[in-house]
This record gives sequence, structure tokens and C-alpha cells, in this order.
Amino acid sequence: MYICVCNAISERQLQDAIAQGAANLADLQAQLGVATCCGSCADTATEYLPGGRYAADVGAHAGGLVGEFEVTVLSREAIRRVA
Repeated sequence: MYICVCNAISERQLQDAIAQGAANLADLQAQLGVATCCGSCADTATEYLPGGRYAADVGAHAGGLVGEFEVTVLSREAIRRVA
């Protein structure tokens, strides 16, 4: 989903920037350019910052994988059969 249509900034890009340390709207503007054109996305973008409505969603995207996850490892032989 796009957060900033003017600059084509996606929700994922916003979450990644916050996970990497963006702490306020000024940081997001500097890193991504969000809310630098028409500004209509500023309120939505700030909801992803700590304390915002969507802040919990950011942790799930920090650096890609956070928490427990399962990995399936295939042998070379199994990969050949699948391919």
C-alpha cells in the first residue's frame, strides 16, 4: 500500500525506515521524502512512528524477519526434483 502517492513511498519503505531509526516526521522526510509535496500523507506516516496507531506493525517488519520463524532446507537432490 502506498503511504505517499506523490513520492511513491510504500508502507514497507516507511516501516523499514522507522525500523532503521527514523524517530519523527522530519527523519522520514529526510530519508524518504514522505510528506514533502502536498503533505496529505503526513498524518498517516506519523501513525507508524513510536506511539502511533500502526507502530506495532513496524516491529514485524524490522530488518525483514523478527521473532520466531520456520525455515525449510532442501537438499540439492530435492531442489532438482522440484525444478
